[in-house]
Amino acid sequence: MTLQLDLRKSADKLRLSLDKAGVAPDIKAELIFDIDVSGSFEHEHEEGTTSKLIARLVPYGMVLDPDGKMDVFTFANGRASAHHVGTVTPDDADDYILRKVIDRVPGWKGGTEYSHVLERNLQHFGWLERDETFGSIVSRFFGFEPTPDQSSKKRSIVIFVTDGENDPADHARTISILEASERRGDQVYFLFMGACEHDVDFKFLRTIASRFKNTGVVIVRDLDGFVDLSDDEINAQLLGPELLDWLRS
Repeated sequence: MTLQLDLRKSADKLRLSLDKAGVAPDIKAELIFDIDVSGSFEHEHEEGTTSKLIARLVPYGMVLDPDGKMDVFTFANGRASAHHVGTVTPDDADDYILRKVIDRVPGWKGGTEYSHVLERNLQHFGWLERDETFGSIVSRFFGFEPTPDQSSKKRSIVIFVTDGENDPADHARTISILEASERRGDQVYFLFMGACEHDVDFKFLRTIASRFKNTGVVIVRDLDGFVDLSDDEINAQLLGPELLDWLRS
């Protein structure tokens, strides 16, 4: 009950920050939280740090998502590792990663590839076809890109958390997915969070954040410290000028 009350207070502070930034109360966006489950991130998951992180981000779903929920996806390397865990709400936020992710999701303690889960995100929001059917393959062969049902497309924000660099073999595919999304005009904003205390430069995240107008990056060197920040401090780090402009547009 205490966590739920704290999350509601945090949601009130987030709404105040958005009000000050000129984001109207009726502006909504579906929320997805992508969390890396590669082997190098195992310690942060098992000690509960990423569970605390997801709880600190639940207010974003409460305030911005039309249903007040945040969808959770996990990823490692390979298409099969991109997995929709479910949704998280204030009622279900406590120890979420500990209860629903550790040793339970495909790709657990695998490698790191970004493209497959980003593709799943776009399918989930309706900007891409969900299945590669025979008809869509034929359409692509003749140069036509399938267009999803317009009514299924949802304005959305992806908060993507990783502790490591993308596998270089996946760079081109990731960029291709983001380029196609930009070309279609998908109403999706990708906020990438590189969370690692070690010597990881996150060069690829910085590259795509500077290349695409609907992508941002936050580098966190002390995740334990980050999850203990005040609501205002977390909002100041996550609500960058670009994301606020996107919300106001």
